[in-house]
Amino acid sequence: MATVPVHHWMAERVAVTPLYWSDLVLGTVWPLVGAVIARGRPRNPVCWLMLLPAMIGPYHLLAYYAGYSRLVAERPLPGWEVGAWIGCWGFVGYWFATPLVPLLFPHGRAGTTPRRVCASAVVAIASIGTLAAMLRPSGTDPVQQVPNPLGITGWEWLHTVMFVCAVTTMLGGSCAAAVFLVLRTRAATGVERAQLQWLMLGGLLMAVSFLSFLLDDAEQPAPIGDLVMLVGLLGPPASVAVAMLRHRLFDVELVLGRAIVLTVLSAVVLGVYAAVVAGADLIAPGSLAGTCLIACTALLAANGRGAVQAAVDRTLFGHRHDPYAVVAQVGRRVAPAGEPAEALQHLVDALRHALRLPYVAFEGTAVAAISGSPAAGAARRAFPCRALGRELGVLHVGRRGVNDPWTAKEQAAVEEVADRAGTLAYAAALVEDIARSRARILSVREEERRRLRADLHDGIGPSLAGTAHQLDTLARRVDDPELARCVRTLRDRLRTTVTDLRTVVQGLRPAVLDQLGLPGALRELLAGYDTPACHCSVDGACHSLPAAVEVAAYAIAGEAVANAVRHSAASRLELTARMEDTVLILTIRDNGCGIPPRHRAGVGLRSMKERAAEVGGRLEVTTGPGGGTVVRAGLPAGEQR
Repeated sequence: MATVPVHHWMAERVAVTPLYWSDLVLGTVWPLVGAVIARGRPRNPVCWLMLLPAMIGPYHLLAYYAGYSRLVAERPLPGWEVGAWIGCWGFVGYWFATPLVPLLFPHGRAGTTPRRVCASAVVAIASIGTLAAMLRPSGTDPVQQVPNPLGITGWEWLHTVMFVCAVTTMLGGSCAAAVFLVLRTRAATGVERAQLQWLMLGGLLMAVSFLSFLLDDAEQPAPIGDLVMLVGLLGPPASVAVAMLRHRLFDVELVLGRAIVLTVLSAVVLGVYAAVVAGADLIAPGSLAGTCLIACTALLAANGRGAVQAAVDRTLFGHRHDPYAVVAQVGRRVAPAGEPAEALQHLVDALRHALRLPYVAFEGTAVAAISGSPAAGAARRAFPCRALGRELGVLHVGRRGVNDPWTAKEQAAVEEVADRAGTLAYAAALVEDIARSRARILSVREEERRRLRADLHDGIGPSLAGTAHQLDTLARRVDDPELARCVRTLRDRLRTTVTDLRTVVQGLRPAVLDQLGLPGALRELLAGYDTPACHCSVDGACHSLPAAVEVAAYAIAGEAVANAVRHSAASRLELTARMEDTVLILTIRDNGCGIPPRHRAGVGLRSMKERAAEVGGRLEVTTGPGGGTVVRAGLPAGEQR
């Protein structure tokens, strides 16, 4: 504030540049807000960036001090060269603050790689511009007659460097920060979303003031334009203060949407107005046609307000005012799903995106799906999901904020989506019942096969073999050659029957599973290989698994090992089997050539997936981190016996 009287006092003695009220806002309001925030969050770089424009006051005062010493005082005052030098570059603080505050707001971190690159570029370019301002051969900005004591004679090109850096940081950096701010606002939820919206509102106020300044008549007094700039520069610090300290004080979304529409329309009107006026002056200066064109421009802007408002609302807030658009978008996202549970996850994701909600979740007896996380302190609404007269779950929708309004159109859209969620939950329950029934049938079948194999192998087989042996003894004791030949024929047929029975027994279930168990059978698969070098690790908890799981695991492991030995050209092969809760995790990993990018699944891969699906499991075939192929199967084993 002391700059104002000093400026007037100097203006009476030497020629000084005008003192703008906008500089007063930059030098006082911005640092004041930064200081207030620094008291509560001293580690946040945003507050320290807002303190940088505080240099504007000392920069003016030191320049006036140097001007008085050089142009008014009889003898040079001590240290006037330092004041003159600072007066050549002390204004550069807002080169850093203006683009970096929206980039780092509100947590003081750049976050994503593009934002970090943008922030680093702004700092580098602003630093180069600052160095150019320090060494340029010119006078101080407030008092042009006072030269830069460190200016390098003949290096006038530093003026161009400083100008380019200023434009790049202030215009390019600010535009890039605005784009990132819009993208972050669309993706944010809860408190952070409200904070970013407040900053957007402050930035829009500054943009509208700049547009209003450009639209002003050139003959209007300069103080009016400076007052407009002053009001615009108050927007960002005020919004930062509210966002950081009292972000729940007001509902910002309605005001933000209207402010964006006003900014867009103002920019369009400004551009069209300038083009029409320039064209009318070239074609027919002062004619009625020019006036008609300007009137048409105003009418088009007025009629286009609704379209612009709809586009802005859709960009920032989703389709909350158009239930049919919400349902259509959800339907498009659900259609590509391969199973009901996946479709239900797509549904909650699409609903959250369509209405810009922080949290959507479905809770049902057979399936559940969650998207996002609830906003802090915000309530949730529950919508029942019904199908065929039954309630199959609840769709929970998180509010955007404590004071977030809930319109009738939004409720209608969510209710329609909830009905679709109920249908998908019903389908998911049917799929789960079918899978459970199939797994139960398969388990019973394999258990029965194991019992039959044991009965045939240990009971009927030995009995028939003993009968054949008795017939052989009888044939040797019979004196009648014809009768002996008949007995031997009967003996041979019985032995053939025993051989066929053993073949049937082998087909019912791999014999190695009954002889060695699953751990021993898996180790037997890798026995005898010199290349690749094989290693087998089987958890001790893999004993006494259900018969269906043992057969599926052995078949999958056998096919995967055979594929690796025949096709991978691997030098190392590793097989591991372990229990995680009640799921058998079977992994076969090699260091071979891996799977081609456009590989088409053959009979072996399809067979392994079918084996896993039969017992309700899943199989994944992927490329390992260091190359090679990884076959991983998760087979639910239920309660171990």
